[in-house]
Amino acid sequence: MQHKILSGAVMALLGLFAVVSLGAGRGTDSFKVYLNNKLIHEQYVEEKVPLDLLQLDESNINDRLTFHYSHCGRIGTGRKLAVKDAAGKTLREWKYADAQGKQSGMAIPVKEVLQLRQQNVSFFYTATELPKGQQMASFRLHSSTTSWVPGEPVLALLC
Repeated sequence: MQHKILSGAVMALLGLFAVVSLGAGRGTDSFKVYLNNKLIHEQYVEEKVPLDLLQLDESNINDRLTFHYSHCGRIGTGRKLAVKDAAGKTLREWKYADAQGKQSGMAIPVKEVLQLRQQNVSFFYTATELPKGQQMASFRLHSSTTSWVPGEPVLALLC
């Protein structure tokens, strides 16, 4: 009788281990957003993050945004970033060469984003590995305000 209980417990633990092992590799995509080489946000795609907005204005005209997306520790191929307006219309798209080594950064001059003359825009990443895409960030663009005020929300990310 004890042998059956012990055997059942061992089988249950092995089953649980198998389920955990199979699920461990899923959902580990992550991304980072930098402004002028300063990390401003890092997130695993599974995480639920409240919607906030990064504010950019003409004081950021010479700045650069850089996005990094990791597919379970690997850099994607056929990578693109698209900027969309509030209605979901693509305003601009950038295509990136397949990365060599660990250089996965997808850089965009803030000047190019401000030239879109939109109030709110969102960045979407797509790649061969992620054809449906992933929203990475949303930005509130202003023509004559400060770029960031302490205590104000900084970044918008959706899962």
